[in-house]
Formats: sequence, C-alpha cells, structure tokens
Amino acid sequence: MRGLLSSPRRRKRAAILGVLAAGAIVAAVLGSHFSNTAHPQKETFEGGKAQVTRTQKPVKLSAQDQRAVLSAVDRFVNAAVARRDLPAAYDLTTANIHGGVTRAQWAKGDTPIYPYPVAQHSAVVRVAYPGDAVVQLLLKARPASKVDPLAVQMELRAAGKGAKRRWLVDYYLPQETLSAPSDAKKASGPEPKAPGIGPHLTQTWLLVPLAFLGLIVLVPVGIGLRDWRQGRAAEKAYGGGRSLPPLPTRRDDP
Repeated sequence: MRGLLSSPRRRKRAAILGVLAAGAIVAAVLGSHFSNTAHPQKETFEGGKAQVTRTQKPVKLSAQDQRAVLSAVDRFVNAAVARRDLPAAYDLTTANIHGGVTRAQWAKGDTPIYPYPVAQHSAVVRVAYPGDAVVQLLLKARPASKVDPLAVQMELRAAGKGAKRRWLVDYYLPQETLSAPSDAKKASGPEPKAPGIGPHLTQTWLLVPLAFLGLIVLVPVGIGLRDWRQGRAAEKAYGGGRSLPPLPTRRDDP
C-alpha cells in the first residue's frame, strides 16, 4: 500500500478516478432532489355556479324492499346467469347493462352476463341507499362442471312507484373465484405463499451507493496525504538543508 501512489502515473490515475467519483456523487444528489423538472400547469377556473358533490348516506332497507331485492336477484340468476330464460332476464335489467343491445339480440345470447353452471347461490345486501342496493352474490357450480365457486358484486336500482315498484339489476361484476382445495393439495399441505412486492425504497437508500463512491474518493486521497506526510518527515530528518560531511582524506602508500 505504501508504493501505491509512489508513481506519478498512478497518482494521476487516482486523481482522475477521484474526479469521476465526485462527479457521480454530485449527479446522484442532484437527481434525487431535482428528479421532476416539468413545469407545473397553471390551474384555470371558469365562472358559473359551483358544483357541490354530496355523498349519499346509507339507509336501512325495509323488510319488504329487502325481500324484493333478493327475489329479483334469484330471478336474474336463474334467467340470465344460468341461461334458463334470456328474454325474461332482459326485463330484469336496466339500460345500463343493456348497453344498446335490443331485446331480440339479448335473447340470442348477445349479453354481457357470462354464463355459469349454477347449482346453488346465495345473496346478501351489503349496503343500501335511497332507491339503490349493493348485493354480494355467491355462485356454486354443479360438481360435474369442475368450476370453482364465484363471488359477484351486484347493484340493483328501484324503478316505478307504488304497486309498480320493482328492483332491476343495474350492475353485475364477477370479482374472484373461490377455489376449493383438492385432495392432492390436502395431501401435500398448503402451497407456499408468494413473497409479494416488498416496500418501496426511499431516498435514504441512496446513501449506500454514495458511501461506496465516497470511499473511492477518500481512499486515494488518504493514501496520498499519508505518503506526503511521510515524505515531509523524511525530508526534515535527513535533508532539511544540511550539508553532507566531508569525505575522508586519502593517504598515499609509501
């Protein structure tokens, strides 16, 4: 290590590496603090009456409405999901689900409701608002179909008044399949869990590469300072401007 920077060529290379490392450190620091150079867009406002958005408060369905909602879900599952009566299913849904499809097209199978081999189903009202009910539906397939159970989120809206009031399906979205463990999985035990995605790295982690880059700069500088001090000490001890002692006088043999 003493002779690492003893050569001028090595000292020159060490100086170049130090400059490059210092430039990398400065670039990393500037990149972490000034990563977004885009100019913020100026907000503009137009005149007129302000629009206020009001959040609906949940309400408790009456026993009559709850029975009507669950009855509409039962009829929809049998008619549309199980494909037992598609024309009747058209009358159980709103224009939001129809999406411009005519009743004749719907009856021929042009419908956004995916078929499912329903053997059993159960439904529960999760939350209700005035004229609106959100329902959680669970579908179980026939054993011969080898299809996993399916969880579906539904939304029904009330239409009509008085004796003509009825609930129509306005939203239908399968959420996830609830797979049951097979005999092979039971024998081999539970499957290992996926590690998932770890926490996001923060700017604090930039200190790790910056520390390594700092060592690249500090080590050559430290070695150079050490050799310089040793050289100065040797110069004071052995040089220091002192003259050399005179040479001894040579005697000639007789």
